Amino acid sequence: MTEDSYVVYACFSYICQNIETKAPALTQFYVYKNSDGSWIIDNDAMQDPDISAYLEKQLSDSDVAELVTKVQNELDQAQQKDEALAAFLNGLGDESDVSVQAQNGTLLTVAEECNVRAEANTDSEILGVISEGEQVEKTGTDGEWVQIDYDGQTGYIRGDLLTDGSESVDSDTSEDSGDSDSEEYDSQDSGSGEEEQE
Repeated sequence: MTEDSYVVYACFSYICQNIETKAPALTQFYVYKNSDGSWIIDNDAMQDPDISAYLEKQLSDSDVAELVTKVQNELDQAQQKDEALAAFLNGLGDESDVSVQAQNGTLLTVAEECNVRAEANTDSEILGVISEGEQVEKTGTDGEWVQIDYDGQTGYIRGDLLTDGSESVDSDTSEDSGDSDSEEYDSQDSGSGEEEQE
């Protein structure tokens, strides 16, 4: 942690599939100035115990707590006005549990067009895109991500973007899933941000 490092809070809204009401949200970033003067978002900051503790401590600051409460209230109001949004948000994770808990060799169906990632995170390389309705064979799991074979490469799709086809295949006789898979994009509005210097 240096004088040129900050905790940045960004407010934004995201759009859920087939739901008109936007969902307010808040995210937290750790940023620092690089040696060449450019600003870097450190996605691995939470792995540093000192930085992680600092970020956690920031949440108790009065201005940050006020911002968190404001965004939460806006989200609560949005859900009260739109039952479809509330039902969607309350159901998040259900699909992920099913696909992640499915046995290796199970054929899973892609719920909507999504990306196939090289690693189990949204910052990794996109290997390809798979269309809604296509099936992929599960070869493993990594957290909430499902591992598949994608054109001879190991790929990952978020578990909540897959549904269980209730069908398993033999690893020796499985069909090639071809260009099948990956992870959903959430549309986001540009939002306001607040920052705390460390």
